[in-house]
This record gives sequence, C-alpha cells and structure tokens, in this order.
Amino acid sequence: MIAQQSAPPLLRKLLWAGVAIGTVTLAAAVAGYASERFWLSYLINFCFWSGLAQAGVVFSAAYRLTNGTWGETIRRVAEGFVLFIPVSAVLFLLIYAGRSYLWPWIEEPIEAKGAWLNEPFFFLRVTFYFVALSILSIVYVRTSIRPELGRLRELGQLPQSRLADFVLRGWQGFPAESGRRAKNLPRLVPAMLISYGFIYSFVGFDVVMSLDPHWYSTMYGWLYFVHAFDAGVAATIIVAILSRKLFTLEQHVSPKQFYDVSRLLMGLCMLAGGFYWSQFLVIWYGNLGEEIGRLVVRFDHAPWYFFQWTVIGLLYFFPIIVFLSKSIKEKPRALLVIASLILSANWLYQFVEIAPSVWKGDGIPLGPIELLTTIGFLSAVGLCWLAYAKVVPLVSTDSTKTV
Repeated sequence: MIAQQSAPPLLRKLLWAGVAIGTVTLAAAVAGYASERFWLSYLINFCFWSGLAQAGVVFSAAYRLTNGTWGETIRRVAEGFVLFIPVSAVLFLLIYAGRSYLWPWIEEPIEAKGAWLNEPFFFLRVTFYFVALSILSIVYVRTSIRPELGRLRELGQLPQSRLADFVLRGWQGFPAESGRRAKNLPRLVPAMLISYGFIYSFVGFDVVMSLDPHWYSTMYGWLYFVHAFDAGVAATIIVAILSRKLFTLEQHVSPKQFYDVSRLLMGLCMLAGGFYWSQFLVIWYGNLGEEIGRLVVRFDHAPWYFFQWTVIGLLYFFPIIVFLSKSIKEKPRALLVIASLILSANWLYQFVEIAPSVWKGDGIPLGPIELLTTIGFLSAVGLCWLAYAKVVPLVSTDSTKTV
C-alpha cells in the first residue's frame, strides 16, 4: 500500500512560482493595467479550471454509480481535484472586481430581464452554486477516503496534516467507519451527479450565456457541463499518466485501464459534439433572429472563425478518428499527447464561447496576459492536487494487487 506520494521539491517551487505570477498579474489588473484583457482571461480560466476540478469528483461519482472496478487508482486521481473546488468558490468572488468589464447588463440593466439579471441576485446565486457544490464534493470525497485514512493512522502510516485531521475528525474505528461509508455513499453518489447536472447548467446560463444578454439557448447549460466533464476526464488521464511515472504506479495503472478511460473520453467528446450540433442545427437552419447572430460572429467573422473551427476539429472529430485504434488507447505516451490536445481544445472552447462576447478591441486577446493568467490557475490546481496526493494514497487498499 502506498501511504503518501511526495512530489519533487522543484515541482512544488515551480507551481508556487506560477501562483505568484498569477497573483502579480491580478494585482496589475486591479491597479488598472490591461484590465479588460485580464478579466476576460480570468473568466475563461475560471470557467475552465473550476469545471475541470468539479468534473474530477463527478467522474468518481459516476464510476461508483456504475459499480466500476476497472480503475480504482484512476478514480482516486480524479478525486484529488476536490481541493481546488472550494478554492474556485473564493476565486469567483474576485470576479466582482472586474464585473463591469464582463457583463454588459451590470452597467446597462435590461428592464425585461432585471428580475434575474441584476447584480446582487446574480452574485448571490452564483456564489451559492459554487459553495453548495464545494460542500457536497468535500462531503462525498471525505466519505470515500475516510475509512482508508483512518486505517493508515491506526497503523502509524499516515503523515500528520490538517487535511488528515479534518477527514478523520470523530473517528470511530475502521469497522464502524466502513459501515458508515457503505450506508452513505449510495446516497451521496446520485446527489453528487444530479446536483452537478442541475447546478452546472445554471452556471452555464448565468455566467457565460448572460455575457450575451439578448441571446439564449435552452441547451446551453447541457453544453456547459458536458464540456466541463470532458475536460475533467482528459485532465484525469494526463495526471494519471504523469503520476504513473512520478510515483512509480506502473503496476497499479495498466494499459487496460487507459483503454477503458480513453473510451469514456471518446464518448464524452462525441456527446459534446452531438449537443453542439443539436444547438447549431436549430438556430442556424431555423434562421432564428437574435440567436443566429452569435453563431455568425464565431463561424464567419475574423478572427474568431479560425478558433471555432479548430475547436470543432480537435474536440469533436479528432478523438473519434484517433481513438479508432485500440493500441493507441493503451500507449501512455501517445495517450498523453492526445489527452493534452483534447484538454487544450476544451480551453479553446471556453475561449470561443466567452471572448467574442466580451472583447471589443482590435486583434486577438491572446498573449502574455492570457498566458500568465493560465499559468496561475494551472499552478493553483496542481498545488491543490499535490496536497491531496501527499496525504491520500492513490492506490486504495482494495486495489493493491497488480493489474
């Protein structure tokens, strides 16, 4: 059994440096330097990384719902994103400082939609979305890992940490805790999945769709949470492959497991593409007045059309073609490249969905500011995941056999 996984000190230093870079970029924007560019980039990265982290926990819940046994270590890798979820709730509050750069209805209220799109109610309910999911995610993962961490502490194999103390508060012994987990998880799993679908649909409606306050699509919430789930699975694959080498987990994460999770990733890409096509079909071929203008900007106007078609190619068609090969799904190096491309396409998806609605300046809002902001978010997610992996064994006690 692997009790802890300590990352190389250099990696931690680099991640802390990345967080510092992101913080300095934030401070510069608050001081007035390139504020519009920064807050646009901040919102894109917030939507991408918060959705990715939440999807990791949702992946674990979906795995348990189907009584999966094929990838216990991969499930544990996905659960590791949980520590960033409450952090993302705090990061959302920072958006308040840049609200006037993002949502036009804040400075120019829309009377017909004022009951829903008004500043106090907007920030109150969206904050509630993220706080509610943070609490539910923490309760779910805590319930999932509690018996195992308690056993490790009883055996003297668990390092002292505030995370372990929080998880094991009120410990009642391994038999009692195992029984409690068996009782509570069947309730928490469907609650996690239903809450994710419902709440993240409204996150999509409120946070992104309202950037174009006169445009609406009843499918947009579905698109938002499915793309977040897709990004979460791609990120889980990447971290699992890197952890396999970093923490010497080759005997616990097999090519067969990569084959199975790759099929899930391909299915999610197809589902996301299907949802996107369903939305596009109705609006474009129905020539629906106000709705079609948003698509025209993205599919026909420079510079956005290049990014839009890149997303369609990389996110919807590329996975179907490349994953037709069984062998490529079992090769970690090839899969690392493929998952990285799909993850990048998901970031670009958020860029295309958000940037044309906000950016009214010249040129493309991609450059050093966007890079530094992305590095800051990436580093924060990485540090949260490593803090989890330092305490929680990636190889569960039920999966220590060679696979």
